[in-house]
Amino acid sequence: MKITKSLILLFLICLFGCKKDNETSLDNNPKYVKLLWRNKQFDWVPTTLVAKNNKLYFGNTSRFFYSVNLEDAKVHLKFESDYNPFHKPLLSNENLFLQEYGTDLCCFDPKGKLKWKVNGEINLRKDLAENDNYLYGSVQGNGFSKLNKTDGNVIWYLGKDSNSMQTNKPAFFKNTVYLGHSELSAKLLAVNNENGRIMWENKYEKFSNISQINTKKGLLVCLDKDFKKGKILMLDYHSGDEIWSASLNCDLHYEPCVVNDNIILSTYDNKVISVNLETGRTNWLLNLKKDCAESTITHFKENIYFGTINRNLYSINSNTGKVNFIQQFNYGISTPIVDNNKIYFPAGAGEMWTLK
Repeated sequence: MKITKSLILLFLICLFGCKKDNETSLDNNPKYVKLLWRNKQFDWVPTTLVAKNNKLYFGNTSRFFYSVNLEDAKVHLKFESDYNPFHKPLLSNENLFLQEYGTDLCCFDPKGKLKWKVNGEINLRKDLAENDNYLYGSVQGNGFSKLNKTDGNVIWYLGKDSNSMQTNKPAFFKNTVYLGHSELSAKLLAVNNENGRIMWENKYEKFSNISQINTKKGLLVCLDKDFKKGKILMLDYHSGDEIWSASLNCDLHYEPCVVNDNIILSTYDNKVISVNLETGRTNWLLNLKKDCAESTITHFKENIYFGTINRNLYSINSNTGKVNFIQQFNYGISTPIVDNNKIYFPAGAGEMWTLK
């Protein structure tokens, strides 16, 4: 596990912290974006960046946690903890819920003071979520659990496979929790939110990884194996029955973007694809050729935005798949952030950009 983390951190540092070699640097007046601010001392880990109410929250490699103003980088909060800077913090009202290196789940108040702590599990780094004033995640050796937000006490837990297999971030619909398990094979559980009883279970033995997202047409399920064999399905919320399915090379590092009646996702073979939410049929396909998406796709107004492995920012019309522009950056681009009807582009070296 420590070796894996070191490799991930090394990749992030190389991608987001180094300038392009043998290429023209981004000039001082790029055509499509403008620099809001730069602060190299933040040294943020890009996978931790979260925005809310004009504030940017993140952790860094020195185990400091920050809250800064999105427009001018003014620091509102800075404190030191054992925060694991690979996963996003969970923000609820003014409280912060952080997964620490020792797998503990900690609740901090707006001033960074510890309110409570409970023993967590490795899966907590993947399945921590909030819904209707409750927390969900793997804690106290019980596997996946529903917790009281005010004190971290467990209300119910699944136990059994949920503390031995990898569980993911759950989806919620009405009174049901949908939880995916990944290991040698994938499976999906529908769990009663009141008492933790399993309502139905789907097994997908030909796949090893699963993610699920709620949509207005049903539960979207993404499956893959070794990033080469992929499939997406739409399921009935109540029965788990398949409404439609489509095979493609899903890259499940990044959550699909649901835009109106369409699903937009990146694939293993450097494609960006739009699929109809109701039928599963392909609307459009964009071939990035020797480039590939290296951030989650973000929807803003009529367009989608994402960064690539070659440090390009793409702007694409979400309805037609037509490229609006491609903007090169000196550093790697993290997942674009939308807050207060404005889109932001975090980059390496503590840079924050926005549209002109």
